[in-house]
Amino acid sequence: MNMDDQNSNLNSWKHNLYSLLGQYAWLAKVSPDELSLVEAKTSPLRLAAYWYHFSVFAADFLCQALPLFQNPVNRCYVAQTANEELGCGNPEQVHSVLLLEAFAEVGLNQHAILSYPTIEIDGVFSALKQQLLSAKNDYEIAGFFLGFELLAEHNISHVFACLQPHAPSVEALRQTPYFQEHYKVEPEHIRRAITLAMNSCTYDYQIKSVFDKFHHTISFWNAFWGAVHREETYLTLTQYPDFRTSIGEPSLVAQV
Repeated sequence: MNMDDQNSNLNSWKHNLYSLLGQYAWLAKVSPDELSLVEAKTSPLRLAAYWYHFSVFAADFLCQALPLFQNPVNRCYVAQTANEELGCGNPEQVHSVLLLEAFAEVGLNQHAILSYPTIEIDGVFSALKQQLLSAKNDYEIAGFFLGFELLAEHNISHVFACLQPHAPSVEALRQTPYFQEHYKVEPEHIRRAITLAMNSCTYDYQIKSVFDKFHHTISFWNAFWGAVHREETYLTLTQYPDFRTSIGEPSLVAQV
């Protein structure tokens, strides 16, 4: 396949995947007005504690996926993203460390963040981890990675919007290393995830499996954000079933 064909295939996958996000991911399909109301009501401390908890989990999740791959090229895609999450070898650049520094710009105390109860989502994280560890092949892992990364830009924008009303300087918050790094790397993380999925699939049943796992991970995100916003905005959010027991019927992407 030449470069033009690869780019065309990549764009086809990307178009169809974002269409699925608009149907099934709360953060992608919620109206701008409703999202603004949710962001305005969100407790910055609750958001900080839950997002920090996720940031630590994300690096662990990616590292746990690495030995499960059979194809070293596929492993390389995830290893690159894991390496960036872990600061490319610099402990001061680990993303969870940079995140705490960004939270300080909003006046959030590290002790308050780390001591805030987040047990409500421990089961959500644990269930996703167990699903990953039970994956039997590269294309199933690719589906998890795809769902994990495809909402990345939505997630970062949402975290920033929830913190913005509480920042003495919005521009100072925007210029923190955490947000600058994520604005830069998330498009590449998404490209890697789509490329990994494409490279892992040859037959229709493999594509079906990728999208099964993709939908499972989108349900993880719905459960995560539902928990984050439940304290102040519970009645305004769509109620999703427990993703550990019901992920709904996946919708296949045509002509990928």
